[in-house]
Amino acid sequence: MRVGVCVLTDLPWAEAAPVWREIEQLGFDHAWTYDHLMWGPLRDHAWYSTVVTLAGAATVTSQIPLGYWVTSPNFRHPTAFARELVGLQDLSGGRILCGVGSGGEPDAQVLGAELSRGERTRRLREFLDVLGRSLAEDHVDHDGEFYRVVDYRNVAGVEATPPKMIVAATGPKAIALAVEHGAWATTGLGGETVDEWWANLAKLSRMVDDAGGAGIERYLYLDSAPRFSLDSAEFFLDQLGRAEELGFTDVVTTWPRGSWPYEGDPAVVAEVAPRLGLGGN
Repeated sequence: MRVGVCVLTDLPWAEAAPVWREIEQLGFDHAWTYDHLMWGPLRDHAWYSTVVTLAGAATVTSQIPLGYWVTSPNFRHPTAFARELVGLQDLSGGRILCGVGSGGEPDAQVLGAELSRGERTRRLREFLDVLGRSLAEDHVDHDGEFYRVVDYRNVAGVEATPPKMIVAATGPKAIALAVEHGAWATTGLGGETVDEWWANLAKLSRMVDDAGGAGIERYLYLDSAPRFSLDSAEFFLDQLGRAEELGFTDVVTTWPRGSWPYEGDPAVVAEVAPRLGLGGN
């Protein structure tokens, strides 16, 4: 199982850069950050650009894959976003991962979007289609329900390997999209206790199996559970085992912060790494 670490975009770069370096030096398999205009629990705190953060991370690391957990159509046009991804792929040497979901409420509210769940799912499908074409083709034209593109040029992109797309999903239609793309990301279905969270996650995992996704890559964000995954090394390893039992190929935890949410001690990250057999530098 591959293990990644997510770093929130609430730190100025002078403080964030050493964290990204350490994640790679400890040998973790991938590193991520959130992609929001604002994030509810920290809406009164500093919040920096995801694109700028990943560009900075690409310059202070050399090998670790770097990802969006997760982007959405709420504030991104797929063709304009493709241009950013092509640039990040070039800067990082092809290390970008891209989680994509239908989008949450805070970002939608900032820009005044009012869409039903069905409309968001249709928009996600169209977003992924136009994004995929804008990454791989030159002279892209599109006239759809949500997006219009007229002769988009992509000279650099057609020569490059596009990022891996990982579809975040909890409902049947979005799960079908994840199966199509061969990679599924989830934060689960919630729960009042850790055990209830895992029980609900097992139901969701069976939905993916039933949709034909038994063999696809599966990414789980552990810190959607009621207890912080890095509360202790022992608890983290237990959660990792439970994820493996459900067939997850990848898990993502959060770099500990000094206060809620994800309050914890970074020393636990350093304690966990060798026990996972990671190839630290």
